[in-house]
Amino acid sequence: MVDQATPHDLTKILISGSDEQREAAVQELGRLGDAFIEPLAAQLTGAQEADARWWAARALAEIGGEAAVGLLVQALDDDEPDVRACAALALGHIGAGSAAPALAAKLADDSAFVAGIAADALTMIGPPAVGALAASLQASQARARLLAVRALGRIGDEQAVEPLCRLLNDPSYLVRYHVEEALEALGVGMVYVAP
Repeated sequence: MVDQATPHDLTKILISGSDEQREAAVQELGRLGDAFIEPLAAQLTGAQEADARWWAARALAEIGGEAAVGLLVQALDDDEPDVRACAALALGHIGAGSAAPALAAKLADDSAFVAGIAADALTMIGPPAVGALAASLQASQARARLLAVRALGRIGDEQAVEPLCRLLNDPSYLVRYHVEEALEALGVGMVYVAP
């Protein structure tokens, strides 16, 4: 039924359908691609209901591309934490390296949920996010530094070694602990003995 829907029908389903219908519409929109960016942009920026904005962000994750990335970066500033989290996860799903600085800024989000999802998204982006994460190691908020350290450890890129070493004397015990864990995962400080 969804596969025979018009573009107008698909966007209406995202606003008022059941969750199963909405997910089917998202998959169809992802298959059909960029032609639906404009109505999704209108829904993402203009819908009063947070649920409708969330589903627009979800659909943009499936469509991907630079136009979707730009809209999702804007959605990182949505009033609703669930929409911000969906946008962050969508950017990670797309692998949008260009969005890494905007995502890194969300490590200090008022919502711990959004901050954690932003860290996960940066991890999904991988090495292109290392520079933005390294800059976040200077954040005044310990939680933001901790999330950046953990993401860098999961990415496992050698570019992170020097910035992580600068945090070995961080005032937060948790940050210092995770810095040591990340450096160990990167092979720093390990001693290899020949058999």
